[in-house]
Amino acid sequence: MHLYYFFRTIIQCPNLKKYKYIYLFPFFYLSGMVPKSFEGEIRDRLLNNANYSSRERPVINASDTVQVDMKMHIHAMIDLNEHDQVLTTAVWISLQWKDLRLSWNASEFGDVTVVPVYVEEIWTPSIFITNALDSDSLSIVSPERGMILLDSDGVATMGTPAVLSTQCPLSIHYFPYDKQVCRYHFLPTNQHNDLVKILTRSQGLLGTYSSLDWTITNLTNYDGELIIPDFTPNIHSGNLSMAVFCLHLERDPSYYIRVLLIPSTLLCILSFLTFFAPPDSGERISLSVSMVLGLTVFQLLVADILPTTLEGSPILSYYLTVNFVLASSTVPISLSNINIAYGDKRLTVLKCLFMRRLLIEYLPRILGVPSYSERINCLNKPNKRRNQLENSDMETKTSESLDGHLDTTEKTKIEARTVALVLDRIASIIFFSVFLLLVIQVIVDFNGNDGPAQILCEETFQIEEPPAKNL
Repeated sequence: MHLYYFFRTIIQCPNLKKYKYIYLFPFFYLSGMVPKSFEGEIRDRLLNNANYSSRERPVINASDTVQVDMKMHIHAMIDLNEHDQVLTTAVWISLQWKDLRLSWNASEFGDVTVVPVYVEEIWTPSIFITNALDSDSLSIVSPERGMILLDSDGVATMGTPAVLSTQCPLSIHYFPYDKQVCRYHFLPTNQHNDLVKILTRSQGLLGTYSSLDWTITNLTNYDGELIIPDFTPNIHSGNLSMAVFCLHLERDPSYYIRVLLIPSTLLCILSFLTFFAPPDSGERISLSVSMVLGLTVFQLLVADILPTTLEGSPILSYYLTVNFVLASSTVPISLSNINIAYGDKRLTVLKCLFMRRLLIEYLPRILGVPSYSERINCLNKPNKRRNQLENSDMETKTSESLDGHLDTTEKTKIEARTVALVLDRIASIIFFSVFLLLVIQVIVDFNGNDGPAQILCEETFQIEEPPAKNL
């Protein structure tokens, strides 16, 4: 009764007669008759329609094909595990398709042209990544990935962020000057290309965040097909539409040059310098062994970084292996020269007059080591007359006339040490020549690196049909 007299007083009030229907608003609110927004009306008209089902493809005719436009934006390259060949990237994936059943006239709904809807409310393409390595990267369209923007023409647009872990086979032949191509394969689930076709109409975009070792140089895309024999009992061969994005990477070799190339090269050169040490030096063998151990450490470091592939070893591994072999060869050669220098018996090769003059007279002068006659002169003449003897006719005398006062043991030691020094110089020249040829070959091989061929991103994928078994 109190409410009755209250509303009658309001209606009879002359100043509030024009607002006489204001008392009806509480009843509208309590009875749920408050007008909905235009977005709510659009949703009621489209999604609550009994003829609409989110499980049906958004086509009028069953023979029509749903075209899904796809593009991908690389936001950041998180990691590339080279040993396991796994690429982890942060991406933004955009999908767009048209649903003719979800269109409206924007002028009838307050010029509202875009309405957000949930993934489970409308039909969405079921797309997964065939080379994904974890469950989170497998599916692209899921309720957890966000909402869909639906415009008045029936075009549905979905953008979703994702952190993808995909397999990326590496070609390590030109390491550390290598260029890699990592691919993303997007495939619809159990729907051949007559039903759903994925098109990469727009070029994928590039982000600005790269890793420390790698630089993103390009992102290409193309439309491929995956041919599956005996797809269904009624379809002998199913062609599945596939969208492929290719991420082009280029390694920064500066770190590996500082850590691997320069130290290994210096160690190899130092191992050759042991030939310039006197045979009576006690540190000669230990120095060679130390260089070999250092090169072994670099070999293990490369083995831990690079994956094991069937395509062959990288050029750097070949370079380190040859360096290791050369450095290891200096140890037995040094041991042989030390045994020659301290031998008690006369060398058999010196019994030949030609080889004797070649090894103890001619080659020492060519290689810059004291010859046998020069050593004898140093022993027989005082230092003050050394220059006079070098300019006199004594140079024409043979060594036999100069070493008559020496016994056999002393002459054998001088001959052996002269031959040992000659062999050291010859070995050093051979090793440096081989090392120089190796460096030239490695430089030529690295200059032939044109990067992976573009055909790697333009091939047709096909699952081979197994051979028929004989019954």
